[in-house]
Amino acid sequence: MSKIFSQTKQVVELTPSERATMFGLLSIEFLGVSRQDFIRDLEEKDAVMLLRKETHDGEIVGFSTLMILDLPIVGRKVKAVFSGDTTVLEEYRSSTGFGIEIGRYFMKTLGMFSEYEIYYILISKGWRTYKILPFFFKQFAPKYDTTTELCDKVVMDAFGLKKYFKDYDPEKGLIMFSKETQRLIPGSIDAVPPTAPDAHIQFFLEKNRTYLSGTELVCVAPVNQRNFAPAMLRLLKSIKP
Repeated sequence: MSKIFSQTKQVVELTPSERATMFGLLSIEFLGVSRQDFIRDLEEKDAVMLLRKETHDGEIVGFSTLMILDLPIVGRKVKAVFSGDTTVLEEYRSSTGFGIEIGRYFMKTLGMFSEYEIYYILISKGWRTYKILPFFFKQFAPKYDTTTELCDKVVMDAFGLKKYFKDYDPEKGLIMFSKETQRLIPGSIDAVPPTAPDAHIQFFLEKNRTYLSGTELVCVAPVNQRNFAPAMLRLLKSIKP
């Protein structure tokens, strides 16, 4: 595998060529990808994490969009780091680039909004995406061995109702789109779970039984040093000032 260079760019700084490459990568992994939906997701975001071959201007092999949201929760000041469209070519998924970049983003957000509770929000239509959570965090919700606390459920619902009012089901914690949406390619490595799934994967499969149709599971995690998993702490230590 080639050496991977990771970077985070503001969306407004992306070139037409970079945007075209990102759309092409997304179309490789998912069915139902429309250019209109891709542009809408991209333009509402603040930044995009990029994985490139070798150098800062090398071929893009993965990306993930990011934004900071204010969540309307009575009696609390909450901001959320939300991941949108995300894809990485299969042969580059062992890279720690995204972990490093989102670690930087978490620390920057904590510094900018010290008076707020900061949450990470991930919507997951695949078991591989859900597995990011235990890599980043000790505690997150929903989780197989923990009942979701009210403070976390309120964040889930505030996000779901703000961003996906027509499609979010608070009882199930799922975004169940009423129109055709992005979905995993049947039979692909991301669509087919392992024959002996671990507890996290099994939990995801039970919570989001219709994931192959594009249904998204809303997941949240408090962003703070106490809640970072050992893997995330190691990545943060590797970040150069």
